[in-house]
Amino acid sequence: MWITFIVKEFVAQHKCTRRHQQFQDRPKWISAIYLHRWKLQPNLRTVDIRDEIEATYGVICHEAKLLCAAKRAKHILGMDHEDGYAILNQFKVEMERINSRNIVLMETKRHEYGEVERFKRMFVCWERTSYAFKNHCRRLLAVDGWKINNPYNSVMLVAAALDGNNGILPIAFCEVQVEDLDSWVFFIKNINNALRLEHGEGLCIMGDGDNGIDYAVEEFLPKAVYRQCCLKIFTQMVKRFPTAPVEHFFWSACRSTSATSFNKYMDLIHNESEECHDWLLQTDWSSWALFTIPKWVKCTCVTLSITDKLRNYLHLYLEMSIASRFVAIARLTAELFERRRMEVWNWYREKVTPTVREVIKDRTIDGQRFVLVEENGPMLKLTDTTSLIVDLNMEAQSCSCELWQISGIPCAHACKGIQLIMGNVEEYVDNMMSVQNFCSMYAPGMMPFPEKHAWKWGTCNKLLPPMIESVNTLSMKGSNESASSRARQCSENYSDAATNNPKVHMVL
Repeated sequence: MWITFIVKEFVAQHKCTRRHQQFQDRPKWISAIYLHRWKLQPNLRTVDIRDEIEATYGVICHEAKLLCAAKRAKHILGMDHEDGYAILNQFKVEMERINSRNIVLMETKRHEYGEVERFKRMFVCWERTSYAFKNHCRRLLAVDGWKINNPYNSVMLVAAALDGNNGILPIAFCEVQVEDLDSWVFFIKNINNALRLEHGEGLCIMGDGDNGIDYAVEEFLPKAVYRQCCLKIFTQMVKRFPTAPVEHFFWSACRSTSATSFNKYMDLIHNESEECHDWLLQTDWSSWALFTIPKWVKCTCVTLSITDKLRNYLHLYLEMSIASRFVAIARLTAELFERRRMEVWNWYREKVTPTVREVIKDRTIDGQRFVLVEENGPMLKLTDTTSLIVDLNMEAQSCSCELWQISGIPCAHACKGIQLIMGNVEEYVDNMMSVQNFCSMYAPGMMPFPEKHAWKWGTCNKLLPPMIESVNTLSMKGSNESASSRARQCSENYSDAATNNPKVHMVL
């Protein structure tokens, strides 16, 4: 059925008054409607917006909502960064107020005589996270530099670790203007002081080798062990030898837990590309091959996946102003402590943490293919269908494949051996991965960071932001995208048997 309309009269100019958009008393709506005003006038007062709203809509808007709208508009326009630097001293006061042993170190500088101090760099470390790492975590500290998207081209240096349940734990953060040797020395030395270590004794640090981090560790923490991220080596290898079909062999060599296995895969690389093999031997392979990692570290990580996953967890906050960003990180860290403190009650009757139980389950299944060849007290010999013979020492909790010693969790051979002697596999797991240790780590909790309205505002000196300079930083993530993305894909794909190529699954 069709309906036809005929226009009988047309008025070109309308004299009726225009109906205004209905006013919505919400900060989000106010900031969207008046966003152009803040863009044209960065120092626009909220009283001016209030008067305009009253004249247009006949409504008197509450001051608190106008302040929220102004804050949101400035954040959208990227104009709140100066305010963030101005309240950094107050942030330091609040950090020390909730825990006097929290560390906030700030350095400033003046470009001209009589000028207000300008921000240079800041180091932040929580007492609870540093204590938890030193006493309850794996001794591997992953450090990295993140490029921050703000007008000042700043860089955030981060340090994170893994707990007994493979949970990522932020340890320290440092805001600097550029990632260089001086910044890394500042960061590394303050981490050592926060952890109260003697020249890095008992500490293993993994980095990507960019901008002097390896030199900073070796020079200023001579007792610490430096490990090179394998992803960095792989990216360089792909760039130098793009046609060499050695990707699978490289990652198998990286994750080899014994010298025998490592040499086997290096020989396979040599068969495919002799130049690539020689180049790898010149890269100080002892700093990235897994079998060379100290046994007391109890970790099988070969890349900076810890800090990569932490960045994904914090990515929503990285474009905030510096004060808002550190406040958000402080709150998220406290929430993480509380969440893990509560979740431990779901499995407090168990002996080891859930992720460790899953690893044991997989290795026990894999160990069924081994058979006993010889038994001499605590010494066992096992073999499989390929005539591979491994030696177990049940008293020393060691295996000739060395995965047991490196990871702290019985390997597939050990799981089979423990079954043969009628033992419980969980009894042979390192104590660091026990539920009791996990509970001791998070039970004290962490004081949450207060909301801004609860801050004890005082007469703290306001800081100016750093001078905007054109800085050509070396290295940042994002360069060489094609090689880097290819490297990440390969590092995730090439994880073979649990015996030789262990892969760490992390949680947040």
